[in-house]
Amino acid sequence: MMGILIGAIGIKILVFWLTQMYQTLWRYASIEELWQIVGSVASANFITIVFFYMVSMRVPTTVLVLTATFDLILIGGIRILYRSLRQMKNGTRGEKHRVLIVGAGEAGIKMLREINNSKKGLCVAGFIDDDPNKKGRMLNGVKVIGGRDKIKEVVENSGAFEEIIIAMPTAPKRERIKIAEICHSTGIPVKILPTIEEILEFDVSAQKLRDLQIEDLLDREEVHLDKQAIGETISGKTVLVTGGAGSIGSELCRQIIRFHPKELIILDINENALYYLELELNRYIKETLNPMGIQIKLISRIASIREADIMKETFGELKPQIVFHAAAHKHVPLMERTPREAVKNNVFGTINVLEACIDAHVDRFVQISTDKAVNPTNVMGATKRICEMMVQIYNQKHQTECVAVRFGNVLGSNGSVIPIFKEQIAHGGPVTVTHKDITRFFMTIPEATQLVLQAASMAKGGEIFVLDMGDPVKITDLAEKMIKLSGHEPYTEIPIHFVGLRPGEKLYEELSYDMEAFDRTTFDSIFVEKPVCYDVGQIKETAKSLWQAANGDADEPVIEGVRRIVPEFVPDFNQNKNGRKSI
Repeated sequence: MMGILIGAIGIKILVFWLTQMYQTLWRYASIEELWQIVGSVASANFITIVFFYMVSMRVPTTVLVLTATFDLILIGGIRILYRSLRQMKNGTRGEKHRVLIVGAGEAGIKMLREINNSKKGLCVAGFIDDDPNKKGRMLNGVKVIGGRDKIKEVVENSGAFEEIIIAMPTAPKRERIKIAEICHSTGIPVKILPTIEEILEFDVSAQKLRDLQIEDLLDREEVHLDKQAIGETISGKTVLVTGGAGSIGSELCRQIIRFHPKELIILDINENALYYLELELNRYIKETLNPMGIQIKLISRIASIREADIMKETFGELKPQIVFHAAAHKHVPLMERTPREAVKNNVFGTINVLEACIDAHVDRFVQISTDKAVNPTNVMGATKRICEMMVQIYNQKHQTECVAVRFGNVLGSNGSVIPIFKEQIAHGGPVTVTHKDITRFFMTIPEATQLVLQAASMAKGGEIFVLDMGDPVKITDLAEKMIKLSGHEPYTEIPIHFVGLRPGEKLYEELSYDMEAFDRTTFDSIFVEKPVCYDVGQIKETAKSLWQAANGDADEPVIEGVRRIVPEFVPDFNQNKNGRKSI
């Protein structure tokens, strides 16, 4: 008798194995798996009945029925029934937009569930995952087709997919880039889930999906932060960000708030941008931090750094401990046309903030600088070089630790070439590039701001930290990639025109002066230029003359005043009849 029962159990195990029951990940089971269970249980019990007949063993019909029912309940469970009813309620798949999800982990499964429960006309028809243990398995009735090597094959040969979703928010950056390049090469639309670092709410959901962007194809090493050091610098402190509603400033605020300051003060002159950032951060505090018992006071102030009295009043009232100074005019051609405004805002606005920091006994001041400050050929870069010098001068004279962080272009910022190219492509071209050989350093906004925080945590005073921007990117290559990303062919469908360098524009940028001491830090992505001592008296006298020139009615005295402070500044004197350079 015992041998017969063991034989019957063995038959059921064999049948379940042959029907691929054990290849299904049951924590993701749904309606399709329910029908698979029914079929497998029916087959197993039918073969068991035949087996009993062959060994001349009589089993009551009621026992056979109860056994089959028990199998269904045991294997399927109440959860399968619940999911079945819910999916039936939301309708069948029908003829829908067929989607391939790359990434069969938690994020991919969440995408599948949201798509199944939505009425957006989407249908997930396959998974791609490099995990060999998942290959061939069924997740919610959707098969894991194979690894990344299958993407082009299944899209191009089968014609079964109309869109790809990359759901790998925790994957290393290099892996995401490789996957994105493969998906993009298929020619069908690609959407991607941002990385966890990019999602403020840490909410992996279909609403976070966005189109594949050029930033996703930028091949750079992943940044590994010393979060403990940053936390010790930021946590429990009152932090102020000038220009906090701009591209860099707003991302600084998003990154800072992750390290739980006591207060975050956002100062900006742009009321609309400041208002929307305030809404975003308050939502994050309320929905994510407050349930964790973390309280952060968010303070927004409309103010201009050009108003010295307002700066001193604001800093004296709010008493920040750490200040990140991101407010500045950054547009090279516009500043070439209006050098007086560049000097008033960038140079003397920075001095106003530094003076306010000194009066309010701020612990640390961090200046956001640019690679255009190195051997500048334009007014904007020269004014930012003066700001770096002022940082080191104030560090010599006062207790506040004053440092600067210098880096190149950031992808996606308001002043970058990316939005310009996007608009030109949207209008059918041409895409305008100033020179076929022009190069620029690039990094993403989150990466730049994370490294700014890391540099701030290392500051002792007087340093100019320089971020490793990787290899320079050819702007022509960038334009070609963006055109391809839009689904067009460069030169044939969207032309690229080379229009000549703009006034004050370099063919290539530099990150450091040759004469400056240039050392590595404990972080591969951050270098440091040692403090330099300046003749404070002479620079102060020259700065007074520069202030008078900036408040005058001519540009030439301003240019000469800047050159006296920054002798390496070589302006473009190819001017028009109005005395400023042609654009």
